[in-house]
Amino acid sequence: MKQKQIFEITDKAAEQIKKASELADSKDWPLRLAVKVDSGKFNYLMGFDQSKEEDLRLKINGVEVIISPDSMVNLKNCKLDYVEIEKDKNEFIFLNPNDPSYKPPNDDLDENVTHDL
Repeated sequence: MKQKQIFEITDKAAEQIKKASELADSKDWPLRLAVKVDSGKFNYLMGFDQSKEEDLRLKINGVEVIISPDSMVNLKNCKLDYVEIEKDKNEFIFLNPNDPSYKPPNDDLDENVTHDL
């Protein structure tokens, strides 16, 4: 049985993070993930940073990650993915069940199939 991680990074996202860290000349720095909640709206932040004493340190899918205890509360069971938003335009997305605006992906629909009505 696969253990449920408190935070998940997909293979595509991990690959992109590793590329970015090499380009940013910060490959020895962990990736900081954070969420700021403003009037019930979740704003996600990520960037390479040095860890602080209170940070949670995780190694997820080969990526060193740091998350502050404040952010961890809102990032529990979240998944970071890297997806094609439009043709040739990829972005990181947070799939977070804690976010009030979160809509679970509908696995019944194949996103590559168009349905003519």
